[in-house]
Amino acid sequence: MSNPIPFIILNWNSINDTQECIESVLHGNYENCVIYLMDNGSKDEEIQLLKNAYSAHDQINLILNNENLGFTKAHNNAFKELLKENYNYIFVLNNDTSLPLETSTFIKNLELDSNTGMISFKMINYWNRELMDNTGHKMLSSGEIIPIGHGESITQYQDSFENIGACAGATLYSTKMLQDIGLFDEYFETGYEDAELGLRAFIAGYKSIYQPQAIVYHKMGQSIKKIFNYEYTLKVQTNIFYTNLKLVHWQILALNFIPFVLRYFMITLIDIVFWRPKYLKVQYHAIYNILIRDRKIVFKARREAKKYRRISWRKLYLKQEFFLMRDIRSFNKFIIKGEKSYFEKY
Repeated sequence: MSNPIPFIILNWNSINDTQECIESVLHGNYENCVIYLMDNGSKDEEIQLLKNAYSAHDQINLILNNENLGFTKAHNNAFKELLKENYNYIFVLNNDTSLPLETSTFIKNLELDSNTGMISFKMINYWNRELMDNTGHKMLSSGEIIPIGHGESITQYQDSFENIGACAGATLYSTKMLQDIGLFDEYFETGYEDAELGLRAFIAGYKSIYQPQAIVYHKMGQSIKKIFNYEYTLKVQTNIFYTNLKLVHWQILALNFIPFVLRYFMITLIDIVFWRPKYLKVQYHAIYNILIRDRKIVFKARREAKKYRRISWRKLYLKQEFFLMRDIRSFNKFIIKGEKSYFEKY
């Protein structure tokens, strides 16, 4: 890839992670590399450390936000500035990642066709490098968009394939695609914005390609752990409903409606029998949010998204994975074996 690639890295009270990430980028000797390092309203002492380390660096543009704008708005602000320049791709990289040297070699030699909207990286667990974090997203018939390969062996993902969007922890986004279908939807704040953008790109006819040679080590949600609570969990569940109702063809919504209702009936029954009130509250609070509180926003977003539904509904329907097997695995893991989910740990 001959043109330079700008990197967007967002910091929020995580300077040690950020410094390690930046060093891995600089060590890769990316051609004409420029890093847009944004801070999202960190503490004063951290701001000073960032200024001391990077304000005079000729490859780093330090952008200091006066408040925490969230992941979505902060990145959109950077996108808007970068789209004014002559870049082909923009690299969004979480600050809790590290890039090995082989990834820089891969990116320098990468040639992409015009329909490729994003590149998914081989995101490997930073702490256990035999295990995957993810290889991009897939969509279930329940409307959920989930990571592929999380917790599985890295040896299972040696070949490239097309997915439904990439994790924004490490993604190359095509500027052509962003100019065409837009940026992150600011209905989101921090979480699920990359899933919605991936699905929007897919229904607009763009490809998201997993590239196993593009490796990144990920510490998996260092910033998310700081805000993980009931409100964050509720927002993510609401975002799932919003994305499905905004983007999915009405034919698919109709075909999946009865299985969806039966699924939520069973989830409700299980949560009552095993008495999991937090789960019940999140599910029905999210349904209220999307059908009552935000219904006007949802209807408006769906009307505006009509222009992006360029592929046939059958193509998306066939790309979806039926939810039952995943629900059975989750039931076995969290109910029968008694393992804790992220939601139970806050």
